[in-house]
Amino acid sequence: MPESFLGDGLIFEESLPVTWTPGALADGLQLARLNTDNHQLLGAESSLDEVRVHEALKDESPALLHELQRLEYKVNILLRLTAELALRSSGLPVAERIRMSSRGLEWFGDHPAVADATGLLSIYINAALPQPLKIPSVAAGGGGIDGARVTRFRFVGMSDAVVDMLEKLIFRHHRRLIAGAKHAAS
Repeated sequence: MPESFLGDGLIFEESLPVTWTPGALADGLQLARLNTDNHQLLGAESSLDEVRVHEALKDESPALLHELQRLEYKVNILLRLTAELALRSSGLPVAERIRMSSRGLEWFGDHPAVADATGLLSIYINAALPQPLKIPSVAAGGGGIDGARVTRFRFVGMSDAVVDMLEKLIFRHHRRLIAGAKHAAS
């Protein structure tokens, strides 16, 4: 398949824990629940990156700002500890190279999905949040990229709100890569 499988926009490329569970595509109430859960997870993930409190309170007392920063730090520690405990009890799949857009995913390695098979992709997008995005998908075949085998999946049934949040996640990831490259160059 051509490079355009993921579309023309930004691509999220990373090594993440991913699983594929073959089965019927979610619909109705089950699909609505998946979209709600995915929207909440993507919102939680974005809130880990953003620091809105500091901007909103830039004219407030430095003591109040310091106290809020201290509380934010403690909450972040609690999130990481909770995530670590959850990981120990459930275990995550091994992280593997993926490329993802809001339309689909390319999963590198040898995976058993048969073309046109339907199922659920579970993608763990942040180690601090050990809950996966669960995206109904259709296996769109395989191929090779850069000498590696890849299995392609097309996302199905995501709400516009989830697509929007996923695009924002991809943008933030892209922005971090650029910032990291600039920092490494200096």
